[in-house]
Amino acid sequence: MSQTNQPLYDLISKIDAATLGVVSSPSTTLEIALDIRKASESRRALGQMVFAQLEEDGRKILSLGQIVEVETKNRWHEDPSFKGVIKHHGKLPHLSGVADNRMAKISVQSSFDVTNQEPEVYLLGMSPSTGIPVEIVNNDLMDLLVQHHKKAITYLGKVYGTDVDLPMWFKHFGRDEDIPALGAKDAYHIGVFGKTGSGKSVTSALMLLAYAKNKKHMNILVLDPQGQFYKDRDLLPGEEEKLLDEIQETGMNVKKFKLIEDVSLPETHVELFAELLANNGFIQEAFGPFYTDEKAELMGASIASYIDGLANNPNFKLSNVDPIPLLLQMTKRFVTIKAGEKEFSKYIKDVYGTKNTQERLLGAIQKVRDALERGQSPAYLKTWKQALAMFSENRKTTIAKICEIITGKNRGNFVVLDLSPSEGEIENDNLQALFLRLIEKGIVESGGNLYAKGDSANCLIVMDEAHRFISSHSPDSRIKDLTREIVDAVRTTRKYGIGHMFITQSLESLDDEIIKQMRIFAFGHGLTMGSELRKVKEIINNQAAVNLYASFIDPSNSGKFPFMFFGPVSPFSATGSPLFVEIYSNYQDYCIKNQ
Repeated sequence: MSQTNQPLYDLISKIDAATLGVVSSPSTTLEIALDIRKASESRRALGQMVFAQLEEDGRKILSLGQIVEVETKNRWHEDPSFKGVIKHHGKLPHLSGVADNRMAKISVQSSFDVTNQEPEVYLLGMSPSTGIPVEIVNNDLMDLLVQHHKKAITYLGKVYGTDVDLPMWFKHFGRDEDIPALGAKDAYHIGVFGKTGSGKSVTSALMLLAYAKNKKHMNILVLDPQGQFYKDRDLLPGEEEKLLDEIQETGMNVKKFKLIEDVSLPETHVELFAELLANNGFIQEAFGPFYTDEKAELMGASIASYIDGLANNPNFKLSNVDPIPLLLQMTKRFVTIKAGEKEFSKYIKDVYGTKNTQERLLGAIQKVRDALERGQSPAYLKTWKQALAMFSENRKTTIAKICEIITGKNRGNFVVLDLSPSEGEIENDNLQALFLRLIEKGIVESGGNLYAKGDSANCLIVMDEAHRFISSHSPDSRIKDLTREIVDAVRTTRKYGIGHMFITQSLESLDDEIIKQMRIFAFGHGLTMGSELRKVKEIINNQAAVNLYASFIDPSNSGKFPFMFFGPVSPFSATGSPLFVEIYSNYQDYCIKNQ
């Protein structure tokens, strides 16, 4: 519909919108009761976005909401004296169906003052009168209401159960002089939740495409524990399109790094070296067998202690040391008794406490030393070299450089950091948690420095599979340490202009403090078990909306990705009521609507 100089309410009155019913009782400014008209009883009502035109203080007001509950009532069917008739005849002649009343609950999402040419967000100060017509929102009305914000709008899908495209916006975290609606002036923390197959990866990918519109203002870092974003696998809804190609098309500068191959680790963190040796099997293969994880970890700690001692020499650098001489030197020291040590070196005693076990470890270390002195190349030598290579100066980048790219003044960078292990190695949450701590610490420090100078980082940190690394209930000390640091970060980094997006299967496993700090929630299918659903209810505080969410059909059966969004994600989410959306299941639909 073309823009004119007419008041907006005049243009709205010319839109051909179907009437669903009228305002009923009781209604409030946030929840409107609806009596559905007889002529509309055969239409779908649940999920529909509807509107009512009101007047308040001499202003023309348009109030929009989504139907979250539909109910049929027939007082004759509720009358106990008629139950016997129904029992025998199945219905009440002239009363069943005919005397039905269909009612619905409308969760008010936004109200607008449409007195002038541009809509202004408005907070209802009076509940609507009964009998006011309630009409169904269509695409013409949507387009009319957002015509002044088209550059800020992204469409991720349709209003739940309808063919109406829902305008959404994903703002960068600073100010925007050119398009004010695109700047949030504050960083958001975001949660995308849903069980496997719920469409959370697709939804996250489309959200990232939306954030990529802010290329002049922000940077994005994806921390990728499983390599799904790095491999660009099953992200966009379709068989051919690739997310990173589409991100590149927006004008963002896409960089991909595989931590295990491309990133040089800081040589000051020798505990990482020991963790790598434990993860790739070196410790068990070279010095084992260790019958408990604790003993293998203690052996790793002994190696870290030895390397840490060498680092006191300014000429020693883990980044360019020769692997074989280092291993030979270390094994010689482990079997050599120094002054103050009795029978065994401190490195062996730190692992085992009994003489028999100490002798067994001593024998294993001597075998390694002897093999190296004879010039042999046992299989474990390869894993030793691989771990050491991760500290090499000759790699593509460093963690410090990645942090600089993300928080630096050059905007428009989209970096994917694959944290998954090399082929054949097992995934190690403990080790990945160490990497994440290093990265998070670097970004927070950079953001703090910018904030002290009056600047903002304006970046989004995306953490896939977040439930594996952020849990205050984890028995793993590394996970607990990372959780504490992430909790501290989400409390403080919003003012630095650093937002986080947590993509996870589990709501309950995330620390409560992180959930409290989130501004945007996207709930996909599957969080319907008792404790998970209770958590959703605590966040949403709207029982009818929670009931609608719990009724989502499994996408594997429907082929659709229903989501409940909660937070400032749309021009139509001003009241904080949740929005129900069906994410596009075909990427071409996304492209056509967002072209």
